[in-house]
Amino acid sequence: MLYSLAGVGQMQAQESSCTLVLSGHVIDDHDKEALPFAEVYLAELDRGAQADSAGRFTIAGLCAGTYRLRAVHIGCEPVERTVKLVASMEILIRLEHHVHELREAEIVRSRPDEHVGQAHEQLDKDAVERSSGRTLGEMVAVIPGVTTLNSGPTISKPMVHGLTGNRVLILNQGVRQEDQQWGSEHAPNLDPFSSDRITVVKGAAGVQYGSDAIGGVVITEPVELPRSGPLSGEVRALGMLNGLGIGGNALLQGGVKGVTGMGWRVQGSGRSMADSRAADYNLSNTGMHETGASASIGFRDHRWNASAYGSWYARDLGILRAAHIGNLTDLQNAIASGTPWYVGEPTREIAAPRQEVQHVLAKAEAGYAVSERGRVALTYGYQDDERQEYDIRRGGRSDRPALDLHLVTHTGEAAFKHWIGKHIHGKVGVSGLYQENINIPGTGIRPLIPNYRKQSAGAFVIEHYTITERVELEVGFRLETTHLEVAKYNDSDVLIRPEHRFLNRAISAGVNWSVRDSTRVRFNLSSAFRPPHVSELYSEGLHHGAAAIEIGDPTLGSERAYKSVLEIGTALLHGRAHASLTAHASLIDNFIYLRPSSLELTVRGAFPVFNYVATDALISGLDASFDLRLVGPFTWRLRASTVHGRDLVKDEWLFQMPSDRLENTLVYAPRTTGKWRHLEFATTSHLVLVQERIPVGVDLASPPPTYHLLGLSASASRPLGKGELRLGLRGSNLLNAAYRDYLDRFRYYADARGLEIALWITYRFGSPN
Repeated sequence: MLYSLAGVGQMQAQESSCTLVLSGHVIDDHDKEALPFAEVYLAELDRGAQADSAGRFTIAGLCAGTYRLRAVHIGCEPVERTVKLVASMEILIRLEHHVHELREAEIVRSRPDEHVGQAHEQLDKDAVERSSGRTLGEMVAVIPGVTTLNSGPTISKPMVHGLTGNRVLILNQGVRQEDQQWGSEHAPNLDPFSSDRITVVKGAAGVQYGSDAIGGVVITEPVELPRSGPLSGEVRALGMLNGLGIGGNALLQGGVKGVTGMGWRVQGSGRSMADSRAADYNLSNTGMHETGASASIGFRDHRWNASAYGSWYARDLGILRAAHIGNLTDLQNAIASGTPWYVGEPTREIAAPRQEVQHVLAKAEAGYAVSERGRVALTYGYQDDERQEYDIRRGGRSDRPALDLHLVTHTGEAAFKHWIGKHIHGKVGVSGLYQENINIPGTGIRPLIPNYRKQSAGAFVIEHYTITERVELEVGFRLETTHLEVAKYNDSDVLIRPEHRFLNRAISAGVNWSVRDSTRVRFNLSSAFRPPHVSELYSEGLHHGAAAIEIGDPTLGSERAYKSVLEIGTALLHGRAHASLTAHASLIDNFIYLRPSSLELTVRGAFPVFNYVATDALISGLDASFDLRLVGPFTWRLRASTVHGRDLVKDEWLFQMPSDRLENTLVYAPRTTGKWRHLEFATTSHLVLVQERIPVGVDLASPPPTYHLLGLSASASRPLGKGELRLGLRGSNLLNAAYRDYLDRFRYYADARGLEIALWITYRFGSPN
């Protein structure tokens, strides 16, 4: 419930100076304790604040008017209320605390250009913190319908409803991530520590985000920069048992004295791991070292906003030594064997085969409210990605990269957000991309993919119509053109310069219907597109990180997807239970995928051969979640998902679709009366069934059997000094089970990671305003 603590006296005319202040206190409705670091958000302004360690917040520089306020805290039911502001005021926000590690992010009407009718879920700051030490893919895999495509224990890519790679767009700080994402073993080159929340859109989002958003979108973003106030920040340390990993993160932020509305933030992180270990043996050469840093500065008032952001990320990781084999007989024996052919002593040293990547991102954005009914927003992004892959080579050449790629990308967008009357609002805009990929000379090997230059330009419109307070519609359209210029040598060593042009369009229609206060229905019907990547057109040779030979097809055309998603969420048993069911179906014309074809012996060893082929595909499935508050402090959570993929041309199952999975979690969250707060203990059962829906005679080995993993987690916090101390423990595969996952490209050679224990400690201090 939301109560006004300070009345506003006699009603006055609306102020034009926009100097009003909304402040308040966020507390637990049951025990009246402060809820530290709760987020309070004003929808119409796309602005908010994070409460300090005492639960207090301040939002300054407001104009008089009526606002839709949303308050969120981990483990609590979100609260949405209307606040009429005619003078500065203070409010009290009471949140009812339940145990929900992950809840659906209900984006309110203020964000007219985002996800109306789209099924989407969000990991907030605390959920991201509990996933410390995991990759981005592993973080979002806790969401029903989201899995990962792995290449060993340290490389994972998000997979949404059975689609991954170039079909799942990643938005890093509002900029589409461009980092050689075509490779199955090319994990996203971004630092998860640099984000406070991660949103996954589970649907075709081509209108809003352009090409590649066929399966969904993963959005990483920080909280808004502080606008004033003293220093605040956090320090986090991390330790992991499997791989003897260590890591840490530090963040510092504040306002600029004398300049109201301006703030800054700097952040840095690092992680280092030795070889991972399976249940019965060491996974040799699977260590990893990564470092990241970012900085941002920005200004915002009631009319203007401008900001600049920059980040640098570097990673050096090893590729499982047992995945590189010298002859066909040994390769066939390795696939048939239960243990890898090479097992060395654990070490932190990383030898070939290995990868080195560096990624730089810079972003500048500005916005201006041309009126109370319109706002212009400009965004520019620059990315510089360097990737070197090292193979085991003869003659002492293992320190010379076998693949050396330099990718430079420029992106830009200009958009106009508008409000027409009380019922219509939307966004129109244009966007563009210029990209150049260069193979750095000196590898001594024919490049896996050629040099190329890519240009694309698009225009889009998204409009929303609010029929009633409970029903909102969305329609959108996008038109985009892509021009691809390639430079490569053919089989006769003659330089050729083929060109490809693609014209694509996307449409979407969605509805968000609040049937009643406890039930919400979302439905979206949309199309999306994806021009073939250069790797799918012109790959020719050994892909070292994937330990496979990949062959492209220059005749491939654009993929076109038509997807429908229906999501129903409801509260049951007077609020004691929450259930959500998502049904989805995608028809994809010219679906491009890597299909195993044979084994081949080269001068560098024996490897499986994969060809890029196209077909028409139908992918459908269900995601389900159920939360039930049991007796006292106990809560039961259930998560389940299934995906079915069919090749409509060959009338067979698609290769490499995720297995059915079921997760049960029992949470114990006792009420606390001392200094320790928000105690939570959870035990998890994770069941993954054997994948029986496979094409006959295609895979190099039979799918791994069903496996079952047990996990646990614990967390607590307490005030310390002027901040808050937070502790957490996470364990997975507690029984140290030996298993292999169908979506692990290295399942042919070794088991997956065994027992894993992680411990993290965080200290947050200060109050960002």
